[in-house]
Amino acid sequence: MRVTASYETVLKSVDLFSHLDDSAAESVIAMSQIIDIKEGSPVFRRGDAAHHFYVIVSGEIVIQETDDDGNRSDIARFLAGDCFGELNFFTGNQRTADAVVLEASRLLRFPRSGLSLGALVDSRPEIGAQLYYGFLARISSRIRGVNVMVKENSPLVQELKRQIYVDKLTGLFNKTFFEETLAQTLSSNDTTGLLMYKPDNFKLINDCYGHEIGDRTLKFIADSLRNFVPCPDMLFRFMGNENAVILPAGSRDQLRKLADGIGGFLRGLSLSPIVPDTDFRLSVSFGLALSPDHGSGAPALIDCAHQLIMEGRRRGGNRCLFLEDRAVS
Repeated sequence: MRVTASYETVLKSVDLFSHLDDSAAESVIAMSQIIDIKEGSPVFRRGDAAHHFYVIVSGEIVIQETDDDGNRSDIARFLAGDCFGELNFFTGNQRTADAVVLEASRLLRFPRSGLSLGALVDSRPEIGAQLYYGFLARISSRIRGVNVMVKENSPLVQELKRQIYVDKLTGLFNKTFFEETLAQTLSSNDTTGLLMYKPDNFKLINDCYGHEIGDRTLKFIADSLRNFVPCPDMLFRFMGNENAVILPAGSRDQLRKLADGIGGFLRGLSLSPIVPDTDFRLSVSFGLALSPDHGSGAPALIDCAHQLIMEGRRRGGNRCLFLEDRAVS
C-alpha cells in the first residue's frame, strides 16, 4: 500500500522526522509504503539486511535478543508513533536482533521496496542530509547519560558522512556538503575565498570516447587534484565537471595564486592513463569570488563564481576571472 498525505502527522511526530519542512516530509511519504503485519509475525530477523526502517502507525513491536543457549529476552518495546530499525539502516549493518509483532500492527516502511538509501541520497541529497542530522540527534538523545558519545570522528559518524556527503563517482565531497560547508565557513570568517573551475573542452572527451571514459576521466582528475591541493577537505564536486575549492580567511592574492596553481596543474595533467593514444590536454576556466566583496551569503558567492566560469568560456576559455574582470574585454 502506498502512503498518502494523511500519514504526514504520524511521520512528523517522530523525532527523526520532526525537523523536516513540509516539502521534505511529503517527499519522504512518497518514498514510503504502509504494511500491515499480523500478531506474532516477524518484521525482521537477526542477520537480515537492513534495507528499511519503520514508524509504527498502530500496534506494538517487541525487539528480542537470543543468547548462546537459545534463550530469548525482550530488550525493547515500541508503540504507535515510535520508530525502530534505523540504526542498522543508516550504518548499513545487518540486523542484530529480532523485531516481532506483539499485536496486529500497521507500519510505515521507509524507504519503500526497490528504493535504496544510495538512490535516495543521489536523487534527493537535501533530504538525505536532513535525515542524517535527525538520526544523529536521535542517537545522541538515546545515549545521553551512557558512557558512549557520538563524536565527530567516530566510525559511525564518518560512515554516515561518507554515505550522505561523498560523491559516488569522484569520491569528492558533493554539492550538498559544499553548500553547507561554505555557509559555515562564511559565518566563522571575516573573509572567505571561493574558487570554481570547469574544463572548457571536456565535452570533446565524451563526444570522442564516450561517457564511460568521460566518467573515468572525472575520477582521475579528482584523484590527481586531491593529492595536489593544500586542503583536500575543501575540494568539492559541484555538478557535472564543475568543481569548487573553499579558501577560509583567504585574500584576493591567495585566491588568485591558488587558481594559478590548480590551473597549471590541470593543464599539464596527462590523461593518457584514461584516454590512450592521445595527448589530450585540458583547457580550464576559473571563477573567483571573495566574501564579503562579491557576496555575503553562500548562494550569492556561488552564483558569482559560476557565472564567471561561463564568462571565461565565452571569451575563449583558459580564463581566470574575478567579478571586476568582467568589465575588461
